[in-house]
Amino acid sequence: MHTISQASSTPLAGITGRRVMGADGIGLAMLGIHNGSVMAQPPASGPCIDAGDLLVLPGIVDIHGDAFERSVMPRPGVSFPYGAALLDVDRQLLAHGITTEFHGVTLSWEGGLRGEAYALRMFDALAQLRPVLGAEHKVHLRFEAYHLAGVETALSWMADGRVALLAINDHLPTMARRMSDERKLVQYAERAECDTETFRNRLRAASRNAQEVPAAMSCLIAAALAANLPVASHDDPDVATRQHYHAQGCRIAEFPLTVEAATLARQIGDETVFGAPNVLRGKSHTGAPNATEMVAAGLCSVLASDYYYPALLQAAFKLAQLGVCSLPEAWHLVSRNPARATGLRDRGVLAPGMRADAILVDDSQLGLPRVCATIVNGEVRHASGALSMTDLADLADVAGARGSLAA
Repeated sequence: MHTISQASSTPLAGITGRRVMGADGIGLAMLGIHNGSVMAQPPASGPCIDAGDLLVLPGIVDIHGDAFERSVMPRPGVSFPYGAALLDVDRQLLAHGITTEFHGVTLSWEGGLRGEAYALRMFDALAQLRPVLGAEHKVHLRFEAYHLAGVETALSWMADGRVALLAINDHLPTMARRMSDERKLVQYAERAECDTETFRNRLRAASRNAQEVPAAMSCLIAAALAANLPVASHDDPDVATRQHYHAQGCRIAEFPLTVEAATLARQIGDETVFGAPNVLRGKSHTGAPNATEMVAAGLCSVLASDYYYPALLQAAFKLAQLGVCSLPEAWHLVSRNPARATGLRDRGVLAPGMRADAILVDDSQLGLPRVCATIVNGEVRHASGALSMTDLADLADVAGARGSLAA
């Protein structure tokens, strides 16, 4: 028996533990790993993590996270290169158990941080850094509906395979109502890297596109579906809006603003996404439905980090602690369900044939779960301390553990 104290690129052959989350719940199990995938039977030999009493859980899949914006622009108007920012974000993701991240990259009429130039920096940085990033990074394109000048750009990005999920956003009406709030106006302008009058002019110009917006969004949605991309609508305010987008093939309702919209979405088989920070705080910061209540009512199928990466891990444990659902049920909201919603059928559960994306969690301190190790595609990508390692050939009880992981 020996230990490793940091991430290693050496492929694992297995993980054993007394609290492994499999298809039948949490219990004693041996996860065999080969070529980055979970095996029905462990190999005869190879490096194996002994997790002991740590929880072994499927890696978190974050369907929507835009906290990277704070690494790129930590203060309004103060930007940093995407390369260094994404390396920092990658460390954050791994430390909080996120093995697959959908970055919410916005293409908006606003410009600045949410304009085309910054999106291109994200694409370039991801392409350059992919070999050294520990988590799997994907782009969730948040397209602002009134940005007609960006439609051709978005179409080309989807055709080039740069986008993994399309979401239709429409924040213009809300922003227009806030133009009399000088504080908000200054915030918008600083993010857009312009003065307040320029921002007002950009908003006015975008507003003139109202009549053409529906047809343009139908075009975008059709192109995404033709490319086999999942499509979401953002902030559905009512039942009619959800019906409209469902009819066009948008099967994800992202942050629905009313209980009625969420209810309809679930009734017609659509995924409903709410924010994990909402669970932690006990309320929405925008007055949207209470996410904990939505989970309890069966109206939330997916939780997203939204603007705070640590929230996913913590929210799942909080839901279990409150008795809203069991830990395996809560974990489906942050792993299996978002993987399913985004078409990633190869991850989200620890079962034979699936990707070996897993995290080891110390939950001994109530309310403060801590990720001790993160495994991505069968390799240790993060370790916060020493991990107990052995060789499968030396495990006397392998035979007893064989078959304990349900298919």
